[in-house]
Amino acid sequence: MLSQVEQEFQEYDDGRLWMEIYKRVKNESSLATMEDVFSVGQARSPHNRQKNRYRDVSPYDHSRVVLQKEEADDDYINASLVEVPEAGRKYILTQGPLDNTCGDFWLMVWQQRTKAVVMLNRIIEKGTLKCAQYWPPGIREGGEDDMIFEDVSLRVTNQGEQDCKHYTMRWLELEDMATGDKREVLHFQYTTWPDFGVPTSPTAFLNFLKVVREAGSLDSDVGPAIIHCSAGIGRSGTFCLVDSCLVLIEKHKAMSCIDMRQILISMRSYRMGLIQTPDQLRFSYLAVIQGGRALLGQDANSNITTQEETEETEETDDFSDKKFDEVPPPPPTRFSSLPEYTRAKPVVPSSDEDDTENIDDQLAALIDDDDEKPPALPPKKGSPSEFERMISREDDEKEQSMHDVRRRVRDERRKSTQEKIKCMKERQRKSEAWKKRRTYFKPIGIGLAILVGSYFVYRFYLRY
Repeated sequence: MLSQVEQEFQEYDDGRLWMEIYKRVKNESSLATMEDVFSVGQARSPHNRQKNRYRDVSPYDHSRVVLQKEEADDDYINASLVEVPEAGRKYILTQGPLDNTCGDFWLMVWQQRTKAVVMLNRIIEKGTLKCAQYWPPGIREGGEDDMIFEDVSLRVTNQGEQDCKHYTMRWLELEDMATGDKREVLHFQYTTWPDFGVPTSPTAFLNFLKVVREAGSLDSDVGPAIIHCSAGIGRSGTFCLVDSCLVLIEKHKAMSCIDMRQILISMRSYRMGLIQTPDQLRFSYLAVIQGGRALLGQDANSNITTQEETEETEETDDFSDKKFDEVPPPPPTRFSSLPEYTRAKPVVPSSDEDDTENIDDQLAALIDDDDEKPPALPPKKGSPSEFERMISREDDEKEQSMHDVRRRVRDERRKSTQEKIKCMKERQRKSEAWKKRRTYFKPIGIGLAILVGSYFVYRFYLRY
């Protein structure tokens, strides 16, 4: 027998009702916020407007994260503490940092004792700058290992990273330069989730969520994880809704315990606009059903059909513990002189999902797909012949050649991205400079108009 969430999904899918259901959620959320009169005064104040990426995405005053600074009027950041008490979860949802808010972002990480940052977007999407480069890219990407934010006296160091098919995991160190205290911060970046869209299937996303969980990033004994995309509401809201629902399913050993619409409406009372499209709402349902069935040991595709082709069943159980029993890859190569942490690194699984890439450029798909290692050949009995050794050498040379090509393509892609960022920042700087100069023209124009008007008054009236 299907649970409530499964019945709802089947009903909405068969009747193509997702737009209608999404509008109901928006209306119910709006009524709830109107009754409680949630204000956004701090976000809309003239002093803080330049700290908002989007004019229509503001944190509520009652749930905004308040920075602890010496200046009492400088405690604002576009970030909200979102709580799901029944699941024991707390998240900080925030926008992609701006150039002028990167320091405040890391100050929030430090003050909230956050263990992990979950980034669900790329820096550039569809030719638009969606987020500042707020962490050091590292020497291997042509950048630096360190970034210093003097306004908050913090240093961020890139200790290494692990590239997987759908995400990149980084190990960062955050240092208070005033006291010398240091903490490790994990950085998870999901790289194949389009803005205002959804992944082509929940499989890769659930594997990503599994990695974040396995690292202890969402545990109650550490500070709330910081989740962001570009605005901090669409993809970020989807991530938190799916995770919270799966926690409840795991806790109660049943999918009948969750009411996804009510959970989402409750979450929207902490940050406006969570989940931006009907497709994101549908994807949340699909991910919860697939992940919930995997947790309960059920067939993830049984008794339910969707509008798309169903994924291969062997991929759908990845959210359970089966796939993560494999031997984890070694920690990434270190690129700094900082002492290595002695505590264990979180498990990073192999990235062999067959989820189709859904990204802005096909080049990224080529690069990411080639990150996977080919399966090992079975051991041969006896000593290899000269022919076998020759073939082995040729295979090694081919593999090395392919590796060099992939490395070259990856480096070119990273350089291209950095150039695009540089050009966008230069255009933005020129635009701001022009706007500033234009403000000077207005009083000059008014003065000239008054002067010319005075001349004509004198010329035609006062002289006669």
